[in-house]
Amino acid sequence: MTTILPFVRVPDVDFAKSWYERIGFECIGTHEEPGCGLDWAMMCWDSAVFMLYPQLENTITNANNCGLYFKMDSIDGLQGKLEGKARISETVAETEYGRKEITFHDCYGFQITFSSGPDQ
Repeated sequence: MTTILPFVRVPDVDFAKSWYERIGFECIGTHEEPGCGLDWAMMCWDSAVFMLYPQLENTITNANNCGLYFKMDSIDGLQGKLEGKARISETVAETEYGRKEITFHDCYGFQITFSSGPDQ
């Protein structure tokens, strides 16, 4: 079995971890080097998992070129949970391919989309 485990590089892993936990993600693993702080965190929503890694030195995180897309059974009620916690940029009652979507940006500007509906 092959799985993919995407990661997002952020300036402050601990700050991003706390932000994701506030909107409903669960942290299922971390690693911290003594004196260096958190050097990764594994975040989970149901069975969808991704990791937060520290931004590389002398690089700029380009949030415009990266995002996460979560296919879910239902997104009903999710918008209310996100309001005041995330910058919602778009809600779509039904896309041309039959899915409902809520798109928002995380604390560093990465696009996150939660989607539900028929798989195509």
